[in-house]
Amino acid sequence: MNPTRQLTNLSGNHTVQIWPNETSQVDLVTRYIKDGLLNGEAVIVIAKSALRKALKVKMDTFSFNGQNLQDLQDQDQIRFFDAEFLLLNLMSDEGLEEKAFQEFVASPMYKAQLNYRKVRVFSEMVDILWKQNQYDMALQLEGFWNELSNTQEFSFLRTYSLDKQDPNTHEDILERICKDLSHLIPMEDHDLIEHGMNEETLNVFGVA
Repeated sequence: MNPTRQLTNLSGNHTVQIWPNETSQVDLVTRYIKDGLLNGEAVIVIAKSALRKALKVKMDTFSFNGQNLQDLQDQDQIRFFDAEFLLLNLMSDEGLEEKAFQEFVASPMYKAQLNYRKVRVFSEMVDILWKQNQYDMALQLEGFWNELSNTQEFSFLRTYSLDKQDPNTHEDILERICKDLSHLIPMEDHDLIEHGMNEETLNVFGVA
């Protein structure tokens, strides 16, 4: 059984992966990164320390068209950023600053696009805010990403973990997150139901 639920817009460029737990996260993100690197794309990874380390350990065993991961890092084809540190740089007393988002997130993406034309991004930042119950800030950050996608073309994967989350908050938060994803491709529902997702919640995804 597939342990995830995937929501993808019609173009296939922006994907939300919702996890009942984080067991398979490394495998999915590794595949996403590997496909991009083998295709000659630039890759930007914004993740917590544990995930960054796990990804590097896994990808150190791969060959990317005759080069290893360190070679690609030296060429800035792949760059790793600390998600928690980056979030601190985006925060102000009023919430998140879009100007800081442009400086610390959009600018590196733009530079990568100049060198490699295509860019794919993975980010854990919204999930971090979600787990801290910073729902308004998480949605504000989602808005920054959506606005950036209107001016810059990139592939984007972000993950949300339902592990240790209050099931009573799932329905409202998922509905608000998905409101800007007008074209969705549903996957398995069984694991979500096991983690407190009721029929009304699944109706958010149009599959219940």
